[in-house]
Amino acid sequence: MTEPDGRDRVPMSAAAVGGGLVAGTAAGLFGVGGGVLLVPLLVLVLKRSQHVAHATSLVAITLAAVAGAGRFALDGSVAWAGGLAVAAGAVVGARFGARFLPKVSEGGLRRLFAGVLLLLALRFLLVGATGEAAVAGNVTPALDPLVVALHVVGGLAAGVTSAVLGVGGGIIMVPLLVLGFGYGQHVAEGTSLAVIIPTAVTGAWAHHRNGYTDWPLGIQLGSASVLGSIAGASLALSLDPVTLGRLYGGLQLAVGLLMLRRTPDAPETEEPT
Repeated sequence: MTEPDGRDRVPMSAAAVGGGLVAGTAAGLFGVGGGVLLVPLLVLVLKRSQHVAHATSLVAITLAAVAGAGRFALDGSVAWAGGLAVAAGAVVGARFGARFLPKVSEGGLRRLFAGVLLLLALRFLLVGATGEAAVAGNVTPALDPLVVALHVVGGLAAGVTSAVLGVGGGIIMVPLLVLGFGYGQHVAEGTSLAVIIPTAVTGAWAHHRNGYTDWPLGIQLGSASVLGSIAGASLALSLDPVTLGRLYGGLQLAVGLLMLRRTPDAPETEEPT
């Protein structure tokens, strides 16, 4: 993996700190880990390849998720039982997705990433959350064996998404918990961040074995994201769930459109080292 030369270290550090703060705020505010911003930052600003960006973002996401989940937990907005079921599937999915990543082309990976974001953005902007979860942020559904099994299956899909798209899985988990299982928006976001922790760690380590994870840069980004994540989570808990859903959709739309732009000056995929 090619390291930046000395002339690039200062501006890269400034970009990493600023990007980490913004991504951390988004992580805490939306319960999505922050990868929706970290991947574009790594590709478009820090000039990492798409594969390395997805792997490295998972390192930063882990630190942001720990901080954000802790803030939600203090408010009682983490569903630990449901989160454990989702995490069981997500960890397995993350390992499977990491094996799939090297087989995907740069352009295909970027289009897949953007397509997922745009579909979810349209869902939240045009339809929004529905039912009790839309107006009560702390709703938690009853768990029976069938519902627990569905949580595991949903976590499996989120884990694959996490590893392949480098986004912690929150872009799948939050809509899944709110729209699929009827969680309140606040609990869904707090639970999503808690599940992201083992999912992102699993994905980052699996990518490390393929030579894609830039640990120093990921830790730099993640350290900067901690304060932003705590602030974002505090803001989320002060907003009504409907407003949160609309803001979430707007973020997904903006980043999805950004990632559809061609970036001819981005480096080619780096070979594992």
